[in-house]
Amino acid sequence: METKKNRVVAALTGSIATGKTVVLDYFRDNLGFKVVSADAVGHEVLKNPEIIGKIGDAFGENVIKEGTIDRAALGKIVFSDKTELEKLNGITHTAILAKTFEIIDELSLASPVILEAAILIEAGWHKYFNTIMLTWCKPEIQLNRLMTRDSITEEEAKKRIASQMSFEAKKPFATHIIDTSYGIEVTRFTLEKIARELLN
Repeated sequence: METKKNRVVAALTGSIATGKTVVLDYFRDNLGFKVVSADAVGHEVLKNPEIIGKIGDAFGENVIKEGTIDRAALGKIVFSDKTELEKLNGITHTAILAKTFEIIDELSLASPVILEAAILIEAGWHKYFNTIMLTWCKPEIQLNRLMTRDSITEEEAKKRIASQMSFEAKKPFATHIIDTSYGIEVTRFTLEKIARELLN
């Protein structure tokens, strides 16, 4: 992505349940950043009738309920099979990327912006950013957070974590590692330091 004068745009990524939302909220609520969530944009894209039709064709009518995507049903398919996940990404990624950068372009005229995208590196979107923050926490904390958050079994949680690119594989792409194991009261010192670097 072209960085124009007075534009501060950074990206935040990390595996599921490693604290991306908490980090993003802190940047927004305490440090003056506008935040864009690729996942939220993805939810909007999943409402697009053309995309719904393509997903129905690819995964069967069982993933469509009353004309909308049944995210739970679709999740069960794609989180247990990497090939299926890649198939879904092939349908949605281009539309999500286009919409995401449209939003970033507008917001970044007036404010510093952070894009949060779980699949930033897998999708190749990291190449548009100079600053890439990667969240991490201890594996047992990640597992516990995911089970609690999504009310799923340990086996399901492990499957979801395993379906994603590992922290070690993502690490070489990161300019900053953010350890969220000890909660926001500890993590905020790292975030404030990163914000100072970005804004200077």
